[in-house]
Amino acid sequence: MPFNDAYKQWRNRARKYDPESIVRVSLRCLHEALTNQGEEEFWTAPWRTLLIVKWVCQDRYLDGKVAPEITIRQLNDLRQGLWEFPKILERSNSETLPGLLLFRRNLRPQKGFQRELTKSFVREAALLSEENKNFPLRMRFKEKTGFGVLDFLDLSLATFGSVIKGNLSVHDDWFSSLHKTYSREIVSAFQSSVSRTYPELVEFCRALPDANKKVASEYYEFPVLRRHPFLRTEDEMMCWHPMVFYRGLEGFVHSVLSEEGQDYIERYSKVFERHVVAEARKIPTRFVDEVELRNYIAADTQVPDGLLSFRGCNVFVESKAGLYDESVMTVGNSEVFAHKTRAIPKAVRQAWATSVSLREQRHASSDVLDVDTDYLLIVTNKEVVPSRGTAMVSMYPKGTLEYPCAEAERLLPLCRVYVLSINDFERLANAAFKSLIDVPTFLESCVEDDKTPKESVLFFEQHLERQKVHSQFSDLVERAYDSSISRIEKAVSA
Repeated sequence: MPFNDAYKQWRNRARKYDPESIVRVSLRCLHEALTNQGEEEFWTAPWRTLLIVKWVCQDRYLDGKVAPEITIRQLNDLRQGLWEFPKILERSNSETLPGLLLFRRNLRPQKGFQRELTKSFVREAALLSEENKNFPLRMRFKEKTGFGVLDFLDLSLATFGSVIKGNLSVHDDWFSSLHKTYSREIVSAFQSSVSRTYPELVEFCRALPDANKKVASEYYEFPVLRRHPFLRTEDEMMCWHPMVFYRGLEGFVHSVLSEEGQDYIERYSKVFERHVVAEARKIPTRFVDEVELRNYIAADTQVPDGLLSFRGCNVFVESKAGLYDESVMTVGNSEVFAHKTRAIPKAVRQAWATSVSLREQRHASSDVLDVDTDYLLIVTNKEVVPSRGTAMVSMYPKGTLEYPCAEAERLLPLCRVYVLSINDFERLANAAFKSLIDVPTFLESCVEDDKTPKESVLFFEQHLERQKVHSQFSDLVERAYDSSISRIEKAVSA
């Protein structure tokens, strides 16, 4: 049965009840589950309850009609219907499902609910705040939201102070102590950006790309309500779930500006690249930047953002910022996945070309040329794929990651290619800067572990954890976080 048909069967059951009551009861059950008072099913997979909210808001059938309000038992029946969907998906032939793509999307919502909020949520705003006030992305963010990126950091932390204490209903009075520093207009604009009234929630859900036709990947997405993690009433914001709020903070700036599409990501990519390069330069070894690399290779060869020259190996570093919306994170078709993440295989091919050309041209210094072990670290603004290159091969169509020549395979085999998030790269760079790890030794151990199924891992952070490399952040993140805390404390005491 096609997924869309299965959805329609479920939808017809949901149409028996008033949709606004489904939204209210879903919120109540999620809150009760968080205090261990609700039914266990609501606790084990809250993303399914939030998918119900999204779907009933998208359905226009009951517009202007009257239907009975739903009970908790009836809502649980609807939720149980969602548990049956994997059986339908197993029988569906509408999508190809390479093993790692299937595992990746099954893990997507669960992982989002397991990760706590860290200081890293300030990074996107901090990167833009480093640019001048007339920087196009900084100005566009303020135009779209009604507040600046620094206001976002401060008001987010103020809101976090309530949620972390278990106050999932944030009353307007919570912000009253800030009004001497932040105007009521700015606070109101912030509240409007992170929350939606029921009619506004309906409008938001119906404007989503998948509103009219359902696809299997939608079942596995992290809740789209992270874009507006609060339900707004007259004088308070009610948080759907703390983890939805946390993930919403992490991606808020990106989500707002992503609506600008390619124009945004092209500008942001340059900002992101500068940050990645700055972090790479902190690692205690010689860094060969992109401009210098071009002097050492054949003309017209595209190069990575830089090369870290170590005794015994070279480590190429390439930044790849992308829109990477939820459809990328839950896609099950390898062809579609390849199209949406084409920048990653491109980065591998660039590194192969540069690795081979360096040896052929012989223009680089001996510290680069006298080694035959290269690595590639592709740094993304989100955790997009399982990290190791050998795992990535099965996720792409055959031939996508094919060696161009034997020399490329010898110098830079896929087992020495890793894709890691900016969180993990900052963690790696800072550990190296503080002499807590030796990068070549660490990467060699990653490759050795990944050779055997028992020791191999899919995500780079697992290697960091195995080596007891604790979470560390860039100076940019630390500075932005500390400055925001200071501003909030000053505002409260004013």
